[in-house]
Amino acid sequence: MSAPEFTLPDLTGHGHTLSSYKGRRLLLNFWATWSSPCEGELRLLEEHHARWAAQGLEVLAISVNGPQEAETIRAFARARRLTVAILMASEDVAGIYNLLYRYLFDRRRDLGIPTSFLVDEQGSIVKVYQGPIKPQNVLKDSGQIPRAAEQRLAKSLPFSGTYYGGEFYRNFFTQGVAFLQRGYLDEAQTSFKLVIHDHPDYPEAHYNLGTLYLQKHLLGDAREHLRRAIQLRPDYISALNNLGLVAAEEGRAEEAVRYFQEASRRNPNYTVALQNLSTLYRQQGRLTEAQRVLEQAIQADPDDAEANYGLGIVLAQQGYADRARTYLQKALKLRPEYPEALNNLGVLYLRTGNSSEALATFKECIRVSPSFDQPYLNLARLFAARGEQEKARDVLQQLLDRHPDHQAAREALEQLRPF
Repeated sequence: MSAPEFTLPDLTGHGHTLSSYKGRRLLLNFWATWSSPCEGELRLLEEHHARWAAQGLEVLAISVNGPQEAETIRAFARARRLTVAILMASEDVAGIYNLLYRYLFDRRRDLGIPTSFLVDEQGSIVKVYQGPIKPQNVLKDSGQIPRAAEQRLAKSLPFSGTYYGGEFYRNFFTQGVAFLQRGYLDEAQTSFKLVIHDHPDYPEAHYNLGTLYLQKHLLGDAREHLRRAIQLRPDYISALNNLGLVAAEEGRAEEAVRYFQEASRRNPNYTVALQNLSTLYRQQGRLTEAQRVLEQAIQADPDDAEANYGLGIVLAQQGYADRARTYLQKALKLRPEYPEALNNLGVLYLRTGNSSEALATFKECIRVSPSFDQPYLNLARLFAARGEQEKARDVLQQLLDRHPDHQAAREALEQLRPF
């Protein structure tokens, strides 16, 4: 298994990229200042790292304290006069290696501190040391890295003899799903590629890899793997839906419509495809068709907040204010902290002359989602229309405090400045 790539700063701020160590053996030691066993381990690494380097084994001691504790780590290293290379892990790198560790073993456990990974010249993890290391074992292991499957098997067995069990298998698919769910796309991509290498006709692996490529906007690769998933499993409606998303992103609207329609034809209760189809219809100005599709989605799942919100927007665009308000309010009942629904309900109140309800709704939207810019702009317009220029300026300034480069807020504030 390859060690996940990273670029991490050392104590001086210089970045170290894992792949730059290719061709050398490497010990990745994960530690923290708050762990007493780590202090003893760092003393051992300090004692041995120069000699190990002369024999082709580099050491990177990676602190998982967190970037916010950089000065604590520096002070810790200074007080102990450490010269071993110390890197500071980002939250993502710590999370990635924690997931990697969890899926190395059948019993899912979080990465303990200290833990060390021995990495070979090709960048593959060949051994894991749980807890404090024994220096003599590390040097011995680094000089006896198995190169063939038979050698790896012999190293893994607790005693000598003949092995009669089945072939060892690592579940890279489950690992890939775990990486994907947490947003670690590069690591998930590596895992799914390994699955497809070993099992080229596994539709779920192609689907997940295609979906991942869609998230990375690699649309050609996404299409290839999603189509392969459907070839292997023709009833794969999620793959049909995502092919629709690929086509929509490429600007091929009619092709996208066909994919969404086919997904919803195969499963009329698949609300994801129905909502994507309605979005596409709205973009094309086909509001009656968008309304029909959303009504179908709500019939399939009356408690779908997204579908109720979408139908409220479509009805508002057609001038059906009362019905639109009903569906926006239903969306908020289902999901009280739904910023887009709050903002658009405020806009609807404003358009129908209910400025007091609009004001309260925009304020609630700001409370729920302080980084969302639209309720600030709408609230400022409301105050300005009522002649309350100072309040409008205050709201725009609040937005600029959060988003200093917000051009629309700057322009609106400039227009409201007193002469």
